[in-house]
Amino acid sequence: MAPTTGPRVGILCEQAGEALAERAARYGVADVLARIVAAASRGEVAEPDLDRLDSAFAQHGIDHLTRGNRSFEPWRGAREVVVTAWECPTGACSRAATGEQPSCRLTGQPFREIRVEL
Repeated sequence: MAPTTGPRVGILCEQAGEALAERAARYGVADVLARIVAAASRGEVAEPDLDRLDSAFAQHGIDHLTRGNRSFEPWRGAREVVVTAWECPTGACSRAATGEQPSCRLTGQPFREIRVEL
């Protein structure tokens, strides 16, 4: 996962789907979204493409498409609890989940299993 783009790709991945693709086409950035999806499959998304997507959506009143307003900070201290989780199959984003194995909404690939110390 790229340190600067990973969190942004994760936010985008959670919003991916038919509605996002339709809006990207309507806003003239379907090609940019397609490049992001292809790059996510390789595990390397270019920040300028995320910026272009954000700008196009912002022009239509949708601010911060790929930027969240919260961040994760690991718990401090000893970690004795370990859970099985799922993470981005390509490493392109920071998305992780517990429960049933999800798939990447950008690439369609199933998430890979990881063990997380809490």
